[in-house]
Amino acid sequence: MDFTLTPEQLLIKDSVARFAAGGHAGSDPWRTFAELGWLAIGAPDDLGGFGGALETLLLMEQFGRGRVVSSYVAQVVFAGTILRATNRLDLLEGVVDGSRRFAVAYEEPGARYDPAPIATRADANGDAFVLEGTKTRVLDAQTADTLIVSAQSADGPVLLAVPAASDAVLRTPFPAEDGHDVAQVRFDGVRVGRDALLGDAGSALEVLERGLDHATGALCAEGLGLMSAMLEMTVGYAKQRQQFGVTIGSFQALQHRMAEMFIELELARSMAYLAATTLDGSGDAAERRRGISAAKVQVARSGRFVGQNAIQIHGGIGMSEEYKVGHYFKRMTMIERLLGDVDFHLARFSATPIPAQRETVNA
Repeated sequence: MDFTLTPEQLLIKDSVARFAAGGHAGSDPWRTFAELGWLAIGAPDDLGGFGGALETLLLMEQFGRGRVVSSYVAQVVFAGTILRATNRLDLLEGVVDGSRRFAVAYEEPGARYDPAPIATRADANGDAFVLEGTKTRVLDAQTADTLIVSAQSADGPVLLAVPAASDAVLRTPFPAEDGHDVAQVRFDGVRVGRDALLGDAGSALEVLERGLDHATGALCAEGLGLMSAMLEMTVGYAKQRQQFGVTIGSFQALQHRMAEMFIELELARSMAYLAATTLDGSGDAAERRRGISAAKVQVARSGRFVGQNAIQIHGGIGMSEEYKVGHYFKRMTMIERLLGDVDFHLARFSATPIPAQRETVNA
């Protein structure tokens, strides 16, 4: 499989790398994202969109390298995928130009990452829905002006676009260890019109799962960037730190350890790139689910291996707040659990039927 990047993809990668390295210090990040066109990745041509899953992977990998704290995954990838899938270009336009901010509220308390159990109710009342329930671990809820909410209606599961500023919406934030915005959201009789419905009841769960897979793929890419940076910092440190009159990088045992870190990173990279190929187009949903879950498991395991060894080789300085390798590992640990931990994705992978083999015709 050829993963050679096109000139356009290289341009995206380089521009994001410059931003992540501090090339736009002092600017409004979201406005910068819009001006550089990053909010349009994956959007339809009618809205000036371009690229898809691979371009998102390239962007998020550089975000990981620079440890860029943003709501890109939650608002552009997760919510944007749902809006594209439900053909709500009127709402997606606000994502692309940066004028609107969305977050997806799907996880029920006690559901353990599974989007299918839905206790939140959307009861029909005339020409409106009345929303009652609670969602937990809503990513970037505080900065969103609209919440995409999964709820159970008389016709089955639905997705609704709910104004976040409503008096009947209570957002209770709890800052994550890595500084990202996470909240519990309570809907206490929120009333929304029928135009808030995204898609139809028959496809709501499938659309939600598609959005989750795209967002999970983006998190995997961020993990690649975090691992790359931790490995580079570790190698650089080992070339400078001296013990017994020589650099510790000359010790064969540590050379082997860093080689193993590199192998784990490349294994995770292969899985993440392969999974990205299943996200675009109208491919088989089972293939997409298995690919994304396999990538998430490998990225989580590789990230833990790379991070733990980076900390160990750095020694005491790796545990200090002043040294950045610990902050990278902290974010990597969060990614390991966001949108499904290893146990969840292993179970999901095992429960998903193996897609039928595509027939090949010899020329």
